[in-house]
Amino acid sequence: MTSSESSTIPDITNEPALVVNSTRFGTIEVPKSTVIEFPTGLIGFPEFRHYVMLDHKPPFSWLHSINEPGLAFVVIDGSEFGLDYSLSVPFSVVECDFRQDEEFAVLIVVTVRSDPTLTTANLKAPLFVNIRNRRGVQVIYDDPKLSTRYPIWSESVDQKPE
Repeated sequence: MTSSESSTIPDITNEPALVVNSTRFGTIEVPKSTVIEFPTGLIGFPEFRHYVMLDHKPPFSWLHSINEPGLAFVVIDGSEFGLDYSLSVPFSVVECDFRQDEEFAVLIVVTVRSDPTLTTANLKAPLFVNIRNRRGVQVIYDDPKLSTRYPIWSESVDQKPE
């Protein structure tokens, strides 16, 4: 990439839109450049590999499949939510091409219960997304300190995973 290319901001106003059908949100249009690819899929959904992020009520977002209208996950950005646990970046995942000095996002899948105070986060299987190429992977950590049902809203809000 030349210096003139890196200094220009892409004009997404003329970018082709992708139409996503959703059982939750109806038909929505998103720029094609916002698609996130998970080359190996997500746990339990290996055949669905392309998603878009949809804003929701902060700190929550939706990770919505572009191919399956009913498939969407509530997620939170691990760093914005204040989760200060250490995770090893999956540099060995060739399909995502993570590099030492580049940015990536860590998304945590949330399970929302009918009683919102029982909402939990899956800290054991976060999603890593390479910001540069918009490819991601779900990693399962074999660490007993990480829970698949970490309570988001609890009396001990200051409790953080180690």
